Amino acid sequence: MKVALGGTFDPLHEGHKRLIRKAFSISKDVVFGVTSDEMARKRLRNVLPYNVRVRNLKEYVKRSYGVEPRIEIIKDCYGKTLEEDYDYLIVSPETYENAKRINKKRIEIGKRPITIVVVDFVLAYDKKPISATRIKNGEIDRFGFNLKPRRS
Repeated sequence: MKVALGGTFDPLHEGHKRLIRKAFSISKDVVFGVTSDEMARKRLRNVLPYNVRVRNLKEYVKRSYGVEPRIEIIKDCYGKTLEEDYDYLIVSPETYENAKRINKKRIEIGKRPITIVVVDFVLAYDKKPISATRIKNGEIDRFGFNLKPRRS
């Protein structure tokens, strides 16, 4: 079974780790798509360089799962999903609509759809999803703990 999982992975947070855990629970053949700097910077103003994000992801996967991850660059919303066949695509609720677009396009070009596995968000202390945007805005840390001082 071949599993695909994509993201910017900056910073690598508990939500990403849940997605990665799900991917490895399905198969050891996991392909990570990591967004290019150009693509990442369209959404986030301040993002670590691609090679740093890849290094951090590799170190985490090696340490946690004992495997050398296969990593590919993503330059558009499809990544390699229109070229390569995957059995599963691991997504968050936030990226589910994009996964549906991928399958629609795959069907249009004569490929079979990929089974989409939606993994729920990891919630922060305030019951809102942990996200890179919230972390970069200084609201929470990568574990979902409050970083803003409480008002008395």
